[in-house]
Amino acid sequence: MNESEFNRLLLSVKTSVRALEKLHEYYFGRIVFHIAKKYGKDFAEDVAQDFFLWLLKAESLPHVTNPTAWIYLQCDSIAKRKVQKESRYVTGEIEVASEEVHREEAFGDLYDAIRALDETERKIVELHYWEGYSLKEIAPMIGMEYPAARQRHKRLLAKMKDSLKSLRV
Repeated sequence: MNESEFNRLLLSVKTSVRALEKLHEYYFGRIVFHIAKKYGKDFAEDVAQDFFLWLLKAESLPHVTNPTAWIYLQCDSIAKRKVQKESRYVTGEIEVASEEVHREEAFGDLYDAIRALDETERKIVELHYWEGYSLKEIAPMIGMEYPAARQRHKRLLAKMKDSLKSLRV
């Protein structure tokens, strides 16, 4: 799901049952797969449901530039709070834990480096690192042969490394 479609659905999630259904259809399995790696499938399904309930209760939602990463970050936070038995909802929004704030600060530069990539490179990052596809599986999805996708991946890593290196200076 691309950024504009995701944000369109996100804006209408409270007024359109179909918008929530589309988001649920597209992301539920991905969330479960992501969370189940660490906590198990049953727990992951609970986290995914909690995320969609949170979407319905949230007073305002941001414009999201990388939907999958944003959803995974939210679900990781929900999972950690559930494990710690500190699931707290404050006026319809999940209370932001200090650990999450530190994580966003630490990964902010990484997300900026990803945003600097072109659309194809961002798609490779999303599919490979967040959704777990191999480069051989990704190549036909983005309309490339495997060697070209592998070379593009190598170049995007170098580009991100240079971008992050310049931030440390």
